[in-house]
Amino acid sequence: MPGDLQGSIRQYCSCLQEWNASYEDYARSVGLSFTSLSILSTIYAHENCTQKMLCEICFLPKQTVNGVIRQFCKDDWISLIEMAKDRRNKAIRFTEQGRQTAGDILRRVQQSEQAAMQSLSPQEQSALLTLTRRYVLACKKAMEAPSKGDT
Repeated sequence: MPGDLQGSIRQYCSCLQEWNASYEDYARSVGLSFTSLSILSTIYAHENCTQKMLCEICFLPKQTVNGVIRQFCKDDWISLIEMAKDRRNKAIRFTEQGRQTAGDILRRVQQSEQAAMQSLSPQEQSALLTLTRRYVLACKKAMEAPSKGDT
């Protein structure tokens, strides 16, 4: 373990970057971008969601989500269905081909994530989740607080 704070931060950030790179590499291997893979995974978990919901869940701007959705429609992976209660929003639904393709792509991701989590004991899993949540919340809180130079 590094003894200095900056070393710990760099090491943690390096681990996160390496983790993200593995998702990016996999996405590229199946002809997608990391963002498209994230959106595909979210639609798979939350079918009938809207583009607005995708923006909120994936923390992505509207134009990014819209571009990916247009491509998925063009590829005939999804269709947009007008919602009865709010005609301005459309529910995102998989086509039969899209559901099969998404399932094939995401199966490897899910299996990898499950294998990684299962490699940890239940106590390690709990500690990982607890400490990651705590670190993220602390970073978020610190970033939202005015800095000492702000007035």
